[in-house]
Amino acid sequence: SHYYQGGTMTRNRLGWSVIVTALTLLTAGPALAQSFPPTSFLTPTKATWESTRTLVLGIAELFPEDKYDFKPTPAVRTLRENLIHLIGENYFFFSKVSGETLPNNSRFNALKSRDEILKELRASYDYDAKVWDSLTEEKAQELVEGRNNQKVQRWSFILGAIQDNMNHYGNLVVYARLNGLVPPRSAGK
Repeated sequence: SHYYQGGTMTRNRLGWSVIVTALTLLTAGPALAQSFPPTSFLTPTKATWESTRTLVLGIAELFPEDKYDFKPTPAVRTLRENLIHLIGENYFFFSKVSGETLPNNSRFNALKSRDEILKELRASYDYDAKVWDSLTEEKAQELVEGRNNQKVQRWSFILGAIQDNMNHYGNLVVYARLNGLVPPRSAGK
């Protein structure tokens, strides 16, 4: 092997090293994203959350603008109110997981159009994904304050988010059916 110190050969070797390193990092990026071992309790929890997010976004996108004020009875929320509630709840639950203090959810009450609501709903799920990316098993198991000053594991708020989203997803399935719409999960069956 020939050893050459300095000059063009060293610069070329350094240049190629930088290019190979950059390409490796760019192509490995998705593989380096936060994932949990198959035996982790967070693995099925994250899969359930991602499925829940997909269901809610799919049904929210199904409704045209003129159906956003629909409600089956006077005593329940409109579609718009349900989605605005979910936006706030996504931030609430995942801010408990992250430990962040976020502005009051009343900031979402001004949302009116379908596009505004869908944009914020997606943003709430993006925030949740950011929290997932920073979560470790150790952090997930830390005790934090829950309701009534009760200490709970941090990740229990994810279970609350899943439950809340699925409750409202069930409501929205009824709203869709009453409007002659087929929920995406049932389409083609």
